[in-house]
Amino acid sequence: MSQALTDFTYKQVEIISLDGKKRIDLTNSILFSDYYEDILSPCITMNLQIVSPYSIFNGMPIRGGEKVVLNLETPSGEFKLDGDYGLYVYKVSGLVSSSTKEMFTLHLVSKEALTNETVRVQKKYAKSSISDHVTSILKDQLKTKKFKSENIEKTANSYSFIGTMKKPLHILTWLCPKAIPSSSGNSGNNGTIAKGVAGFLFYETKDGFNFRSIDTLVAPTKSQSGSTDKENIPKYTYTQVVEQGSLQSSFTILNYGFEKNIDLMKSLRVGMYSNITYFYDLYENKIEAITYKMNEEVKHTLGGNAKPPFPKEFGSSPSRILFRTSDRGVLDPGNDKKDAGRDNTDMAKSFTRYNLLFTQAINMTVPLNVKLRAGNIIYAQFQEVTASVESKVDEEQSGNYLIKELRHHFESGELVTALKLVRDNYGLYGTNQ
Repeated sequence: MSQALTDFTYKQVEIISLDGKKRIDLTNSILFSDYYEDILSPCITMNLQIVSPYSIFNGMPIRGGEKVVLNLETPSGEFKLDGDYGLYVYKVSGLVSSSTKEMFTLHLVSKEALTNETVRVQKKYAKSSISDHVTSILKDQLKTKKFKSENIEKTANSYSFIGTMKKPLHILTWLCPKAIPSSSGNSGNNGTIAKGVAGFLFYETKDGFNFRSIDTLVAPTKSQSGSTDKENIPKYTYTQVVEQGSLQSSFTILNYGFEKNIDLMKSLRVGMYSNITYFYDLYENKIEAITYKMNEEVKHTLGGNAKPPFPKEFGSSPSRILFRTSDRGVLDPGNDKKDAGRDNTDMAKSFTRYNLLFTQAINMTVPLNVKLRAGNIIYAQFQEVTASVESKVDEEQSGNYLIKELRHHFESGELVTALKLVRDNYGLYGTNQ
């Protein structure tokens, strides 16, 4: 890898005391640092490996809750966490002291992760859009402005619930499987057949918080801020020859390995292809059986209009039975017979969509790219395994992938981004093929 791709500069790294009166410059004390994002994690984290000729731990002193601000200049752009986006110390580990140096790891997390431990959601939320509830909890409970309205995706369904003294981040992730994307079109159930899809993800990136449906994440359109346009999907290629100093070397796959592939037995056990929900209405004393079929309802995948893989012989019959009871009248005063607003088969729909998204998983390392975010789509091109001298593209494994999680590693001579990619379809497709 060229020198230009491995050099970076710590322009500013400071730790600020709890009273704000003392600041210590860490720029010359960092051995390496790692930054993490994950679509299954509500908050970002970062670790700094500190080596110093003087005591920082007791010199500050560091006792937890100190703010850390960072500004790094890298070949792929500026990496800055400051102001409301600064991180906070929640743990110190591996402390080793001697007469000549001190070594330890600073574990950092966003402010909201710490605020979450001091707040409980008590109030009743009246029947309204789930996306409105998400915005309300972020503003009123976590007291944060770290989100854009366009990244809190509007939901098609409304819902009423009581916080029951749970933590805000718990409530926000708890709402995800109950949310129906507005793009789902015809939802609910039509007689004995469930229609539409369900399933959102709540997570934080360097740009702030996101509440996004899986359907929107896998669709390469500019339907909202943060979506990936087809023309802007970065293309990474695996090759055993790296051209030193070339721009294309920035988009080379350094190494990769397949962590997970299809598991038909597990898919059948979770009811991914087909399941049935028995819904019992306590008020009317009636029960209905509602069938949900993945191949008829999932319209959006990373393969565009391509249908996800479906084993017709085994997937046509329901392989999981779910049971739900109605909540009619529970949260409404008087004799009102209305329910809280949940889709009768949201469990069936969300189980299918979540499990389908993680059909495949690949671990991949690329040159550092601080512009990548968890939830982005990238195009990965792999070479076919063949005895032929001629190199061919693997048209089954290559294609669009969703970044489930990423780790930026900042170290002199080793600037890399480690990715875990997932997808819900196979094959070479999209505008980059």
